Amino acid sequence: MNKTANFQLTQWEKTDRIMMEDFNRDNAAIDTALKGNADKAAALQTALASCGNCKIVYGTYTGNGKSGSANPNKLTFDGKPVLVIVQEEKQTADMDINLRMLRPCTWAQGAATNDNWVNAVTWGAAQVQWYSRNDYAPTQFNETGKKYYYLALIDAAV
Repeated sequence: MNKTANFQLTQWEKTDRIMMEDFNRDNAAIDTALKGNADKAAALQTALASCGNCKIVYGTYTGNGKSGSANPNKLTFDGKPVLVIVQEEKQTADMDINLRMLRPCTWAQGAATNDNWVNAVTWGAAQVQWYSRNDYAPTQFNETGKKYYYLALIDAAV
């Protein structure tokens, strides 16, 4: 009589005598293995429920040419944003990547004294808004008619 490699379940050959004890032992082994897997799956579900439910949201917007503190850019989401990346659409073949990463902390790309970067970011429960202190639409990622892409990590559990 042969046995399976993983659980040592019975594999009869034509010449073997089939016994009820073999069936019962195999069923008990299968039942134990299935129960162990079910317990592990339940524990993983419990652990996952305690983690944040972060999701990825992406989209586009078209700049309107406005800038400065009176005209901030705003993106609204169905949960709390924890990271937002904005990328301008490039019409050239060069590999220059111009993007802004917005996250809830005191941070701006470039030196703190450099007014050419977005340097005023406000975070809300379901929104992020930003503006450029130098009142210049291209550095605020709001140039008239230009397309901008955004990608955000959203904490949907909040």
